Amino acid sequence: MSLLTNWLESLSYELEISEACSKKKSPLSTCTACMDECPQGAINIKEGTLKIDEKACTLCGVCITVCPQQAIKGQSPARKVIKDYLLLQDDSPLPSFMELLYFHKKGVRFIQKAAADEELEKRIGKANEVLKVLELDPLLIIKTISLKEEAQPKLSRRGFFTKLSMDGKKTVLSSVTPVKWRFNEDSFKASSLYNDWSFHEVRIHEEKCTLCEACFNICPTKIFTLEDGTLTIDDKNCSGCNLCMDICQHSGIQIVHNIHKTRVVVYHVNKNECNSCRSSFYSWVELNECEICKSIEKPNFFL
Repeated sequence: MSLLTNWLESLSYELEISEACSKKKSPLSTCTACMDECPQGAINIKEGTLKIDEKACTLCGVCITVCPQQAIKGQSPARKVIKDYLLLQDDSPLPSFMELLYFHKKGVRFIQKAAADEELEKRIGKANEVLKVLELDPLLIIKTISLKEEAQPKLSRRGFFTKLSMDGKKTVLSSVTPVKWRFNEDSFKASSLYNDWSFHEVRIHEEKCTLCEACFNICPTKIFTLEDGTLTIDDKNCSGCNLCMDICQHSGIQIVHNIHKTRVVVYHVNKNECNSCRSSFYSWVELNECEICKSIEKPNFFL
């Protein structure tokens, strides 16, 4: 097979759901972000895991921008941006909430769409609520754009051919580079876009939480640290996947959408040794028996 054939084959790709998917980490996961957003209904649950119907999938890439775990590998939607304008075609999928924040971070301030769209207005309104908290300029919807042509500087003969050569290289790099080299699913993480802000608040209900550590261990972004009698929660990287809530059998943890300055919350806990099984365990107050031993039915010798 020739190098050219290999090169051309590398331009094609399929969307792939990686092991980072919440449903692959636990069957208790309730996350359906990609399914809810897919305009073709091409993502479904089969045998407890997400599957992409390749015949129905149009490779629009919207699912990539909404996955809280960036678990879908592929290329995000192709968009046309001119200066600070994002131009939406009537047949193109609407940008997701995180996609709007991503383009705002890149300098976009105007969304151009010829026809009125209530869903688009709703999404931009949600994004603007966040931008207001962050004290940033809002996104505006416009129907038409008017861009003034910038005066082109005069080039010498040598400068002209140098520019022609550079433009040619840029064209090749942007149009021939394999798609897999341009995957950008990690661009749609709130923690990557806004370093000093958290988008979710993690609340522990001490009266319900047994400190079993199940949610701590399964957290994809490792925001929990439990050691030396201290539970530390750094919610900056919380993606809002709700996996910790899904697996908790006691409703001891809650994830709330709340934009706030990044902070670290510290809880002081007790490290104990179980009198029954002699294993060490953590609790909110000093105890002499772990939850597992406590749940085991004790024989009654007086019957």
